[in-house]
Amino acid sequence: MTALAAPARIWPLADRLPLLDAWPEDGRDWMLNLSALPRFGLRGPGTAAWLSGRGCPLPDTIHRTAEAPGMTVVRLGGDEVILLADPLAGPTGLAALRQDWQQAAGPKGFDAWREETWCWLALTGPGLADALPLLTAVDTRPHVFGPGAVVQTRALHMDAVLVRNDRNGQPGLDMLFDVASSDYAADFVADVLAGFQMGRLAG
Repeated sequence: MTALAAPARIWPLADRLPLLDAWPEDGRDWMLNLSALPRFGLRGPGTAAWLSGRGCPLPDTIHRTAEAPGMTVVRLGGDEVILLADPLAGPTGLAALRQDWQQAAGPKGFDAWREETWCWLALTGPGLADALPLLTAVDTRPHVFGPGAVVQTRALHMDAVLVRNDRNGQPGLDMLFDVASSDYAADFVADVLAGFQMGRLAG
């Protein structure tokens, strides 16, 4: 019997945004689709203790981030975390941590399937500060919602997690939301932030 080849993974917005070779460095405003990059969500009893035991830095409070080699650690609750691969560094650190988790026994939280259920978009560029009030009613002034801040709120008229995550010397925002709303979100940004270029990065 001939083995069937595994179907190619289809990522949100892959059919409508141009593929970029690397993170843009042209100094313009961008909306980037990062959904094809690794992310790993854990939640439930044992999550924080297991991550800490593996040397993964956890923010002291919820709704903050911490940086680890190759990833950003986003703490959404006492025992709820999502790990986002660094688009500038590659997924090596995150992949190793995921493998350790899969092989570990005992309390370690459970997989929240964030790669499957959440779309991941990033806004970056000098126009971010002016753009944010057009997306959400949250106070996004830099001294209130600065780098490392996280909020679970309404944005683009839907539930979303917003993460201030500056990269490559430019202010930035990561947006995580229901994958079923991917096309709607891209349409919203195109209409409201007409000056933002659009593209995607491959995993």
